[in-house]
Amino acid sequence: MRRSQKSQFDYHSYRGRTTLTDWLKRIALILALLVLAAVAALFVLQPFTSYTDGGLQWDLPFFSRQEPESSASGNYTIVEGDPNAQPDASQEEPAPPAAPETASSLLSVPLSALLDGSAAQLAREAGADGVTVTVKDDAGALAWQSEQPLAAQAMEGVPEDSASALTQWNQGDVYTAARLSCFRDEALGSSMDYTLRTSSDYRWQDGEGAHWTTPSNPAVQEYLIGLMTELAQMGFDEIVLEHWGYPTQADGSLSNLKTGEDNYPAGALAPVISHFLAQAAQALEPYGTKLSLAGEADVLAGSGAEPCLTADAVNAHVDRLWVPGDRGQVLSVLEAAGVENAGERTVSLAEALDPSSQAPQAVWNE
Repeated sequence: MRRSQKSQFDYHSYRGRTTLTDWLKRIALILALLVLAAVAALFVLQPFTSYTDGGLQWDLPFFSRQEPESSASGNYTIVEGDPNAQPDASQEEPAPPAAPETASSLLSVPLSALLDGSAAQLAREAGADGVTVTVKDDAGALAWQSEQPLAAQAMEGVPEDSASALTQWNQGDVYTAARLSCFRDEALGSSMDYTLRTSSDYRWQDGEGAHWTTPSNPAVQEYLIGLMTELAQMGFDEIVLEHWGYPTQADGSLSNLKTGEDNYPAGALAPVISHFLAQAAQALEPYGTKLSLAGEADVLAGSGAEPCLTADAVNAHVDRLWVPGDRGQVLSVLEAAGVENAGERTVSLAEALDPSSQAPQAVWNE
């Protein structure tokens, strides 16, 4: 039989069986490559690596998202600083303008002009930088509803909201002085409990038939100081007292006045008035309200037969003096009496304002 012969293509080379050693070599090679890759990565990533309490952290630039810049036309709002911080006072609404510290020219206006706001226009038209208004007249009538017990007879017909209306006015930028009649008070002076009395114990009357309260009466002083305090609380810049002392010969005959500490202490009027002014000045001090007196130069200088005011009391307790008459003569009288800074503190009273004058002045009529 013929044996078949196989060609070289009929035989396959023998490669042998894969052993455990071969597998271990392959694994070792793979691990070596991974170690090399890790070492290379550490060198590359070192600038972006940080060590924290929580371990390694990487801040990779290709994983960070850059916030887009806001444009002027965008709808973005950027708030810097503490969002809970109080707003800057410069960003708040401006406060209404305050009245000046003092006024060099004042126009007397009726109460109604303050209540309806027209007083500001009246002052501008007259060239004045302030106004003055009567808040308690010789009859004792008040311009507001007072809380003082002795004011019960003095508020007839006064609107309930008068005090709030005056307070509202005083929040504006017009300097306002309140005129207040002190001891010449028909409403309170007609009462036997508070009136100046004659030697026969009748109610004393001045030349015009008006009654006066007793300046030395503690209840009367307390009432007037209470009124002044209320005016200061309403925001008045200045309070001008009229009839602030005992009556003089110009007011009526004094010969029939009953003398005595509780009525008319002849020869010792000044201490009573000085005490009253000291109390008033002390009450007004917390509010910054000026205390002023109106009267004739000789009375303010204490040169009458029965003086009730001294230059020491003026210098210690009074801010300004409102005086009628020739200014030169008035200043001469006041300076001779020892009133300090008389030129700066004297307001000349006139029927009309003088636009050419640089001295303090006021119109005293309404």
